[in-house]
Amino acid sequence: MKRITIIFLILIAMASLTFSQEPAASRSLLSIIFPPAADTVALSKIRISGSTRPGARVAINRMPVRVYPSGAFVSRVDLSYGANEIRITAADTMGDTTAVLKIFRELPIPISPERPTEIDQRIMWPDADVILMSGDYLQVRIKGSPGGRAKFSIPKLCKNVPMVELPRRDALGMRGIYSGVVRLETEKPIYDKQVEFELRGRDGKKVKAKSLGKVTVLSGKIPRVGETRSTTYLKSTPYALSVMSILPVGIRLHVIGRLANHYKIRLADGKYAYVAAPDVHLLPPGIPLPKTSISLPSLGFDRDWLQLSMRIGTACPFTIQQTTDPATLELTVFGAHLTSQWITYPDYDSTIHMIRWQQPTADIFKLIVKLNQKQQWGHRVRFEKGRMILEIRKAPKIAPPPESPVAGLIFALDAGHGGVELGAVGATGLMEKDVNLIYTKKLAALLDSAGAEVILTRKSDKRMSLADRIEKARQANAHFFIWLHNNSVGSASDPAAVRGTSTYFTIPQNQALAWEIYPHLLKLGLRPFGRVQSDYFVTRQTDMLIVLVEGGFMSNPEDEMLLADDAFLDKLARAVFDGLEDFCFKQRENKH
Repeated sequence: MKRITIIFLILIAMASLTFSQEPAASRSLLSIIFPPAADTVALSKIRISGSTRPGARVAINRMPVRVYPSGAFVSRVDLSYGANEIRITAADTMGDTTAVLKIFRELPIPISPERPTEIDQRIMWPDADVILMSGDYLQVRIKGSPGGRAKFSIPKLCKNVPMVELPRRDALGMRGIYSGVVRLETEKPIYDKQVEFELRGRDGKKVKAKSLGKVTVLSGKIPRVGETRSTTYLKSTPYALSVMSILPVGIRLHVIGRLANHYKIRLADGKYAYVAAPDVHLLPPGIPLPKTSISLPSLGFDRDWLQLSMRIGTACPFTIQQTTDPATLELTVFGAHLTSQWITYPDYDSTIHMIRWQQPTADIFKLIVKLNQKQQWGHRVRFEKGRMILEIRKAPKIAPPPESPVAGLIFALDAGHGGVELGAVGATGLMEKDVNLIYTKKLAALLDSAGAEVILTRKSDKRMSLADRIEKARQANAHFFIWLHNNSVGSASDPAAVRGTSTYFTIPQNQALAWEIYPHLLKLGLRPFGRVQSDYFVTRQTDMLIVLVEGGFMSNPEDEMLLADDAFLDKLARAVFDGLEDFCFKQRENKH
């Protein structure tokens, strides 16, 4: 294998030169990193971070704050509604200086007066266009004078439907929030109708208003079919953070409505989902609904991928559920019915323990694949020339002793952020994008020296999309994608109180990897922030092992001092490397 250790060491040296900060003694007396000098927020508190010369004194609104050895200072300030002035003063033996931050806290939406009667259009549903099918329910809401009687109508669809004033516990503590619901039915399509509200107040006066969003109700007699024009997410609701499935281009979908920027999709009887409307192209009326026949799979191989290839007429939506104990993949194809019952297992591969199948309803097909390998290394679905192909990555060969267990494996290392995307910025101005790149290159050198193949998604300070980073790893057929970052608190959190290290994963196959790396980070003396299961674009990808490592908190001055130390970044890279070796060592031991 070609060695690139020397190249990495040169890159690290170059990065270290650019990483060096301005000497503390030559800094300006006062530098504010966060927040901007003038800002508008909806927060009750806001964090302050900045730096001064070591030994200087800093006060915020005349209250002294701690200055760390690096010159960093942080604090958190209460905000009143409306205009706020935050005065920050720094002083040392050479003089003093003051900065004034002007922060405007947005005013709360006021309760409408009982008299005169009014409707406040700042809270009104629907506030975006809605497409429904005949028989669907529509929920509406308005804010207005409390204690009144409200109703709504929709031309050609419903008239004088009563609304109820919600109790405060259901209306974020506000009075005068009126809610209504109606089932809309029509024989013919009705397009672009505004909801017309009427409120009669305690003063006996009536006021009217129309919704910003328009309502369209389709009869359902002529179904609409869409096709994914780009990779998209199948979600249980438009507002869901987690996803049900990642759908490739060319999937046919039965579109039955629209809510804001999402199409509502019928998967099967009683089963619905949502996809982003810009990702779907509506096909002309008359296109057949997404129904298909599907065969049981034939088994083949492509490099280290086991392929389960099923004949299919139409590319229909699907989901995959993964479990680790026992190791199982469950593929559900909606709109599919089975046409054959024949599987031949290869004599020369033991990846699969057993395949089962189910047809629980006429339009739902399930394929359950039980695996012999305890640790799953990745899976993906693609469609090609009338076939749906479920690909399962076989466990790679782990190098025997005395070689490192990472030898021969392919690692894609991604230094988060880059270019104009600075990432988090510490109180002294230390930028996360720089820290990430330096310790990524240090980790790369360690892996390369151990015999691994290493791909850096970025080698310099440049901006890259997340999709491009993942694609670079896919092109290299990477076994691992290690996403290297450092953390930060939000705008209202206390930066002095929150610090520590963490690892993140999304899908079950990556949990063990996150678990193995985390203890090595704690050995560095970093506080525990936790092993976290969350859902990010990168960590939800399924075709390689992926973990997000958050070394420390850039927003915390003590963590920032560690991350500014090149020797500590050596230790941070070594901790991640040791975790990767431990993980691979256990895979080697599990084979014996």
